[in-house]
Amino acid sequence: MQIYSAMNNTTSSLSEKLKTADIISTILITLLCFILTWFVFGFYYVEYEGLNTSFFSGKLTPGLPFRSVYFSGNIGISFIYSFFYEHFPNVEWLSWIYYSYLFFSCFIGLYIVAKLLPAKTSLTVKILLQVLVYYLVFADHHIHYIYTRVSYMCCGLSLIGLVVLFNSITAIKARWWIFLLLNLFFTIGALTRIEVATACFLLLSVFAVFYAQNIKKTILLFLYPAIVIAVMALALSMDIKTATLREFYKQVEPDIEEQFIARENRAPLSYMKTHRDTVLYKTAMEMVWSDPQNISAKYLRSLILPEKLMFTDVKQWSRVFRSFSQVGTKYWYLFLLTTMLSIAVLVQYGFGKSFLNRLYTLGFVFSFWGLTIAQIYTDKVNERSFLPFLSLFIFCHVILLVSSTATRISLWLYPLFIFCSVLLGIHVFALKEESNTLKTDLLRYQANYEKIKRAAANKYLVMNSTSFDYIFLSNVPFHTFNFSPFKKMYITDGYIIPFLPYYKRYLEQECNCDIYAFPSFWNYLKSIQQDVVIVSTPHRIKVVKEYLEEIHHFPFPVVEDKTVQLMEQRKSDNRETHDEMKMYAFERQKQDSI
Repeated sequence: MQIYSAMNNTTSSLSEKLKTADIISTILITLLCFILTWFVFGFYYVEYEGLNTSFFSGKLTPGLPFRSVYFSGNIGISFIYSFFYEHFPNVEWLSWIYYSYLFFSCFIGLYIVAKLLPAKTSLTVKILLQVLVYYLVFADHHIHYIYTRVSYMCCGLSLIGLVVLFNSITAIKARWWIFLLLNLFFTIGALTRIEVATACFLLLSVFAVFYAQNIKKTILLFLYPAIVIAVMALALSMDIKTATLREFYKQVEPDIEEQFIARENRAPLSYMKTHRDTVLYKTAMEMVWSDPQNISAKYLRSLILPEKLMFTDVKQWSRVFRSFSQVGTKYWYLFLLTTMLSIAVLVQYGFGKSFLNRLYTLGFVFSFWGLTIAQIYTDKVNERSFLPFLSLFIFCHVILLVSSTATRISLWLYPLFIFCSVLLGIHVFALKEESNTLKTDLLRYQANYEKIKRAAANKYLVMNSTSFDYIFLSNVPFHTFNFSPFKKMYITDGYIIPFLPYYKRYLEQECNCDIYAFPSFWNYLKSIQQDVVIVSTPHRIKVVKEYLEEIHHFPFPVVEDKTVQLMEQRKSDNRETHDEMKMYAFERQKQDSI
């Protein structure tokens, strides 16, 4: 039984055929919002997306098409992306494909808003509300280009579309092709990143039950997404469990990385008794995990402290509080806006109803916060996962409140809506400030890249986890990568990157050596040392040098190239905790140049 007449009115209107005019107008509004966002805010690569794009495009493995980034998501569909790059290399395919996903997600969301409004709503009001919803929910994830946010939009909006557009078996039969399309879109999002699909499924299952007031209907609508998640999770778990010792990247990711970085559950340095132990420990903590014969999965697990029963560890709860406080302080306006919308939902739907209805309402209002806290405790929270998750939760509020416009709205809600509009203005202002920071970072990356090109022109450029952002984030979406100034580009100790199957095969093809023997590739670089330029932070070079000399007795005579000016850090870096990026060369190369 529905808890409010508005939903009855809504479902009856949604049972009508989709009007071509509504679809065309929403497409035009979505396109206009995209164009305005591009010109006013800009689109930027963030974190490691430029690296993934370089892999898919084959720029890092010339002559050997790259087919998969296993633990960076895009499971299976990466073959399709790589195929396009291989046969049509002059197009930056991943940008066009990802933004087409974002465009379709945005279209679904804005179309739902338009359909839920009463028929008497004027076109001007409808367009204005759609634009406001776009900048409240979607714009942020278009500015920050990374596959995690794309996956959230694909999975989240496909599930919301299923909930709102299909109120009965009859509706599914009448619009079966839309039902299939939304499920296919969810599949694409799940293949892009399975963790995101799981998070969206949990959050929107609660919303679906509240919206439909029908658990059986929710099970029917979400049956296929549940099967997709279960099959993928089982397949990945079995693949990890049956991984051979030569598949090092499967043994350490994601559980060991999560314990080291997210849960901070590492043995202290004081546990080390010898100099060798100390060197191994420092190398492991720096995540130079490119020597599985010594820094093996077994060794890394030995550095993980035993934990208490889940959700009973005071240390982890302290970390949850710190993380939640940090993100809450930074995005206070979104926290406050969400709280105001939740109060509005409680006023509109929760008060004066039956106990079960109040339970549904409270379950929805607190679902996001409970899931977020659980996520922080078991893993971590960062912008690429928290903000799109919060955006979906906010959008669910918008749907509920727009649905209620067909009935009488409590007078108490109008002051809340005015306050929310002010917070929305602050949000848009914050997006502009963030885009300015991203633009400044981009200009610094590009300036640094020019320095690198001049110093490493026609040479072998060697990067690691501390430096490859300076290369890959100097590009912008829709523009193809150009690494032609360098003879070759290599990533030597970038976390588990050297062991990703296609890249491992490429590196071994280049050096004619076994990558699992850590000094082997460095020995190859020493053989061509006059043409090698290394970009790294001083701290990481020091760790690698000490490790090679202590553990492998391998001389590592690299020195800083002081003829190159220090490379500027990005604006968002904390200079107190980050080394400046520098360039290094083998000592003999420096002597020859003097």
